[in-house]
Amino acid sequence: MIGSRQWMNLSQGKLTAKEKLKMIQQVLMPVSIAYAQRFLKAQVSERRIDFSQIKIPDSAVVIEAIEQLEHCGSAAIIQHSWRSYFWAIAIARSKAWHFDDESLIIASLMHDLGLLTPETAQPCHCFSYASALKAEQLCQRHDIAQAKIDQIADAICLHMNGHLDENDQGLSNEVILLQQATACDVVGTGFKNIAPQYAQQVLNKYPRAGFNRAFKSYLKQEAQRHPQSRSALLRQLGLPLMIQNNGFGE
Repeated sequence: MIGSRQWMNLSQGKLTAKEKLKMIQQVLMPVSIAYAQRFLKAQVSERRIDFSQIKIPDSAVVIEAIEQLEHCGSAAIIQHSWRSYFWAIAIARSKAWHFDDESLIIASLMHDLGLLTPETAQPCHCFSYASALKAEQLCQRHDIAQAKIDQIADAICLHMNGHLDENDQGLSNEVILLQQATACDVVGTGFKNIAPQYAQQVLNKYPRAGFNRAFKSYLKQEAQRHPQSRSALLRQLGLPLMIQNNGFGE
């Protein structure tokens, strides 16, 4: 699959012309529909969720992931990563999905760290691959099972696909949740379906504080560094405009 960790091994994150066309065909319609649904009446999940009752995993690997995020040098990415984690939890609750909390939080907190890696230190053509490599190295130091490492890496690599089919049996819940959660935070898809009180608690704890502007800048930098990447393609398809009109009122 385009964007997967396995695909990264073969492409280093660089899309061919044929893959660009395929990705446009796979993403454009579902993303447009999801974005348009933001303007329809919200269908808030009836499943109760209490922000104050959510327990952050405290394993050694998670603690180090938190430390890496906190030292990344970008308040915008720090807050976005935490919001993405809590949106993912809300989405999982609304779907009654089970997930591995340790995998989800590591993928959420580390999914954008590659955006902040100096160009000379990137061994690839996609920031999400650079992020996945950081997560893999972290997990390997803590002797995490390879199957779990692969799942975390796949979630990070695939979150930039724009859309993933949640009925695809080859994709884990964690992979789908990270993609949907990051889309929620970046372009607002699905945000109105999250319980308002919970959403406000998350935003109070992890404010956006100019995230739209910062992320558009990171996206532009990524497209300039890696013109054949998914980020560059999505930028050409109008991602900055979708960010600007994501409904968060920045």
